[in-house]
Amino acid sequence: MNNEIKNKIAIVTGGSEGIGFAIANALSLKGAKVLIVSRNKKKLEIAKKIIKSKNGIIDYFIGDVSNKKTAEKVVNKCNKLWGSADILINNAGGPPPGKLLDHKDDEWEKAINTNLLSVIRFSRSVIPAMKIKKWGRIISISSTIAKEPSPPMILSATSRAGVMSFSKTLAIEFAEFNITTNVISVGGVLTKRLTNLIQNEAKDKNKNFKKLFSDIKNTIPAKRFAEPNEIANTALFLCSKDAGYINGQNLTIDGALTKGY
Repeated sequence: MNNEIKNKIAIVTGGSEGIGFAIANALSLKGAKVLIVSRNKKKLEIAKKIIKSKNGIIDYFIGDVSNKKTAEKVVNKCNKLWGSADILINNAGGPPPGKLLDHKDDEWEKAINTNLLSVIRFSRSVIPAMKIKKWGRIISISSTIAKEPSPPMILSATSRAGVMSFSKTLAIEFAEFNITTNVISVGGVLTKRLTNLIQNEAKDKNKNFKKLFSDIKNTIPAKRFAEPNEIANTALFLCSKDAGYINGQNLTIDGALTKGY
C-alpha cells in the first residue's frame, strides 16, 4: 500500500477504545500524529499510554462531541500541537436502543447531536485547511442499521442515515481539492457497546447471555463478529494515496450480513 500517512495529522473522535482506538493506533503505527477525543479522561490516558509505548505521537482532548463547541476546541488544540488536521475520523458511540414511543425529545436531540451534528461540525472545522493543502481524508464510522433499519434501533438508524447523505455532498463539493469523504458502515464488531447491547437484550427477554450472543453471531454469514482492527485496516487504506479515487462511498463491513447491495 502506497500511503502518505507518515507525518500526517489526524483527529479521531471516540478514540479511547473500541473501533476509534483501533483506528488511532493503526494511524499512529503508520507514523501519523493523532489527537483522540473522548469524555473519559481515564480511558484517554490509558489509550495514550499504549500508543506512546509503541513510539506513537499521541495526545488527547477531553470532551463530548455532542456539544456544539467541542469541534472548534479540538481543532484549535490540534493546530497548536502540530498544525491543521489532514485526517478526520468521525466515530461517536451509538445512542441507546428503543422504539419510537420509548424516546422523548431530549433523547432524539442527543442522538442527532452526537451522531450527525458532530460529523457536520468537525467536518466543517477541518475542511478549510484541507482545501489549502489540497489533501484531506474524512471517514465517518456508521452502522449497517442505517441501511437496513430496525424499530428498536430507530435513533441510530435515523441519525446515521443522515451522515451518509451529508458525506456524499461533501465528496461532490470538495473532490477537486483532493479531499475524500467516505463512510464505513459496520455490522457486529467485538466492542464493549456490542456486549452491552446483547446483555441488555438478554435481560429484557429473560434469556441466557451466552446463548443469545451465539445466536446473534450465527445470523451472520461469516459466523463471527468483526475485530476492531479489521475496521481500522479499512480506514487506513481509505486514508492512503492508493484510495484517493474512492470518494463519496458507503463501504459496508459486516461479514455479508446485510441483504441490500
